[in-house]
Amino acid sequence: MPAAQAAALAKPTGVTVTEINFESFVFRWKPVAGATSYTGKLATNAKFTKGVQHFKTSKSTRKPIRLKNCTTYYFKVRANKGSASGSYSAVKKVTLDCFWPREFSTIKVVPKSGTSIALKWKKPQYATRFEIWRSTERDFSANLVKVKTSKDWYLDTNFKASKPGKSYFYRILAFNKSNTKNVRYSPKLEANLKTSVPQGLKVVGTSPNGATLSWNTAWNARQYEVRAATDTGFTTNVKTLKTTDGSNRLTFNTLGSGKKYYFQVRAVNGVKENVVRSTYSATVYGATLRAGVPLTVMSFNVKSAKYDDGVSSRRWNNRKPAIASTIAGSGADVVGVQEAYASDNYPGGDGVTPQWEDLRRTLAPKGYQRALTGTDGVYSYSQCKKDGCWKDEYKLDGNHIFYKTATVKPIGKGGSISLPNPDNRGSGYTASWQVFEKRDGSGVRFAAVDTHLYSSGITKRGVYEDRRTAQVKAILSTLKNNAELADLPVVLLGDLNSHGGHKPVSTFLAGGFADTAGLDVPQTKANFNSSHGFQNPPPSTFGTQIDYVLVSKDVAVKKWELVANIDPKTGKFVGTIPSDHHAIKAVVTLPR
Repeated sequence: MPAAQAAALAKPTGVTVTEINFESFVFRWKPVAGATSYTGKLATNAKFTKGVQHFKTSKSTRKPIRLKNCTTYYFKVRANKGSASGSYSAVKKVTLDCFWPREFSTIKVVPKSGTSIALKWKKPQYATRFEIWRSTERDFSANLVKVKTSKDWYLDTNFKASKPGKSYFYRILAFNKSNTKNVRYSPKLEANLKTSVPQGLKVVGTSPNGATLSWNTAWNARQYEVRAATDTGFTTNVKTLKTTDGSNRLTFNTLGSGKKYYFQVRAVNGVKENVVRSTYSATVYGATLRAGVPLTVMSFNVKSAKYDDGVSSRRWNNRKPAIASTIAGSGADVVGVQEAYASDNYPGGDGVTPQWEDLRRTLAPKGYQRALTGTDGVYSYSQCKKDGCWKDEYKLDGNHIFYKTATVKPIGKGGSISLPNPDNRGSGYTASWQVFEKRDGSGVRFAAVDTHLYSSGITKRGVYEDRRTAQVKAILSTLKNNAELADLPVVLLGDLNSHGGHKPVSTFLAGGFADTAGLDVPQTKANFNSSHGFQNPPPSTFGTQIDYVLVSKDVAVKKWELVANIDPKTGKFVGTIPSDHHAIKAVVTLPR
């Protein structure tokens, strides 16, 4: 063909791309005058040296086949007339849609060391690259770290061992090449570092049915598992307990009396999945005391008679019989009450009889008397013929100890502990105490302590928590240094205005006490909050106790009960609501 004829063929123009999907697309261009056919080139690079396809067509459109998803293709076309061809059009490129990566099927999380975690997964179909997310929160709201990789494994070494341990959370994102829209997320994964083996396990105290153990905190441990058995192989009478708050102290309370037990502890890191456990520590042993003497105790905040909120059912005279029935019906040997104040100025009162004296008179026919009986029945000037005969009771700040006369008897006069007074209350803050002896012929003696801590900012913590903690330290100091109380088993009753994880409670625990509500013993109505504010039905949101029965390490615990007359079907109180707090009762065993 003459050159002039070939030159007359123009470059194709108006090249467009339509119908793009995962595996194909359609190219179109404007017909060229005089052209009898078209030749095209398709490639995966702009130089047309890779993945090249050639085609020839008489139409001004083309749909290439056998293409790959998520791939960029380059296309150009020229016109032909006979054997002559014109110049190629401008290059056009198009990227096919990407298939979604398939779902993750297998992901393994392996703690490699105390400072590294390995992840390995089966690469989902169509996934070509990955992004690893790591956070200290399950919802990835804090300390988020992102790492990109094309491998199907990742070794995360960006850790430091810590005390206590903490969980990390991972998520793997799968992408198909550079596409960032069609991303596949793996499930959220909890991962944990290896723990060290706890050291320094020792038996710090035993009771007739229990033993208290402590150990040094281990690296990366969030909890600990302690096991007990009567043989060194841990096959006989095995019992395992787990701390729930990372504490390095734990008390067994359902062991056999007068037996030798062996103990081991191991560290645990994790909450729900991929939980890591160390090997067990070296074995230690200790012997429980011989069968002890039973005792039932109660703590009860009876609410000040001065405040009835204008509701007749909350008036002291209406609540008083229900309070007395709760105490007498419990069979408690010793009861610590709070808020039984010295005031005689309350709705329905006679203007002469203090609240505590009114309660004493009500309980006396039921077999109960009040300890520290300095002015029982004598509280006014006309009775004692001098000013201030009520001051001792006023300074008790409403904390009174009642006892069942048939089962225990007071030894000595007892006393009170003056506590720090952060808000300069006129009556101050106190803890009442009394030594008692069982009337069963055993001669066993014990001390009962009753207190009501500073009440402001119960949930705010900070400075408020510190003020209550200072009061706790004053109580612990007196118990340690008072000769009348030293070496005696102690039951501590009170409204601590603190939740279980707060410093006032943890300070008591560190000082050698155990919380009867947190031990391995049968519990009744543990779902109810100890303070209910006269709500009916009362709230039942676990973990918001502020009323406690604590025991020293040589006292075993048999049962714990929140005492309340509640209809199991409706969850509501039956009859008069005695107070804005539930009574707390514990059955314990004193060492002989």
